[in-house]
Amino acid sequence: MVTDRPDFTESARTVAPGRFQFELGYTFAKAGEETEHDFGELLVRLGVVSWLEARLGLNSFVLLREPSADQDGLEDLTVGFKALLRGSSAGASRAVPRLAVLLGARLPIGNDDIGSSEVVPGAKLAAAWDLSDRVVIATNLGWAYGFADDQRFHQGIASLVAGYSIIEPLTGYIEWYGFFPENRGGGSNHYLNGGLAWLLSPDLQLDWRVGAGLQDPDPNWFTGLGFSFRL
Repeated sequence: MVTDRPDFTESARTVAPGRFQFELGYTFAKAGEETEHDFGELLVRLGVVSWLEARLGLNSFVLLREPSADQDGLEDLTVGFKALLRGSSAGASRAVPRLAVLLGARLPIGNDDIGSSEVVPGAKLAAAWDLSDRVVIATNLGWAYGFADDQRFHQGIASLVAGYSIIEPLTGYIEWYGFFPENRGGGSNHYLNGGLAWLLSPDLQLDWRVGAGLQDPDPNWFTGLGFSFRL
């Protein structure tokens, strides 16, 4: 089972036809005097055919604690699909990556203080290289048409992750990702994180991650737990 969590980078693999995969978790984040709890992070993936999956993100219930005021509510719903452009094949060179494209949109049905008030479309290209039986390098390049302060803006998204199979069934990773910009009128923001995934069975996985932002405010860090299962 290959999941799209706990790292930020989306995998270049799709769920097998007719299978449901559920990925969910919890994240705690602290940025300066602001703290945030995200409960849920639910992504439902359905294999349609061998190269295509449908995706539904129910996302999280958010508790945001700030010195001036507290906010809470549901995040927006996300819908989309992932299509495999090039899969792995026997005898293929390790220099040839697996490729997938993700298209989707965030729908404005969440709490006004937490989500967007407009549809936010986006796209990503996912690539992955199996450097050995134990090492995988993957990257995402993406774009979103964001909305904030009653105006649209273009947002670039990029990530790079290295995964290593420590011992069967434990895998670790380290990752960089960034937004260009993260919010309208702001600058680019960059993050580093790492974590572990423990495959308890072919259809059940636990995960943990911890990371930090590379920009102000200070402190600026997050950690989270999750699990995924397949039916």
